[in-house]
Amino acid sequence: MKNILYSALVMLVVFGTTSCFEDIDRTFDEVTLVEFNDPVTRSPAVGVNYPILSVTRTSGVQRIRINLVGRQLQSPEDLRISIDTAVSRLLGTRTIRAVEGTHFNLNGGTVTMRADTSFAEYQLNILNTTPRRDTSAILVLRLDGNERIRPSENYRRLGFRIELR
Repeated sequence: MKNILYSALVMLVVFGTTSCFEDIDRTFDEVTLVEFNDPVTRSPAVGVNYPILSVTRTSGVQRIRINLVGRQLQSPEDLRISIDTAVSRLLGTRTIRAVEGTHFNLNGGTVTMRADTSFAEYQLNILNTTPRRDTSAILVLRLDGNERIRPSENYRRLGFRIELR
C-alpha cells in the first residue's frame, strides 16, 4: 500500500510541475531593429545613457559593430549614421565638440546590412589633427536606420572622446 501511495504522490508531483510548462517557440520578428554593439556590452558613461569610448587622435579607423535584432533581412539595406549634436552637457573646460573633417570622418554616414546576416561593421576614421595639450573632443554617433528598419532607442548612441594631445 505504501508503494502505491508513494507512486501516486510521485506521479502527482511530476504531472503537477510539468503541466505548467508552455510550448513557447517565439522569435523576435515582429519588428526589425538595429543597435550599436558597444552600448549593449559596455556600461554607460556618467550622466548619459550610452558609453563613451576613449581614443587618441592617432587611432585611425575605428570598427563599430552594428547588430540586427529580429529576423535576418532578405535583401541588403543601407542604414544611416549621423552625429548627435546634443552633447553640451559633456563639454567641460578642456573638452570641445568634435568637428567632421578636422577630428573625424564619417565615411559617407551609411553602412550596409547585408542579407542573411545579423551584423554589419561601420568604419569611423579618426583623423590625426594638430596636437592640443590637455584637450579632448567629444563625438556622439547616432544610428538612424532607414524607412524600414528602426534603431533601438536604448542602444542607438555611441560616444567617442578623442584625446588631442
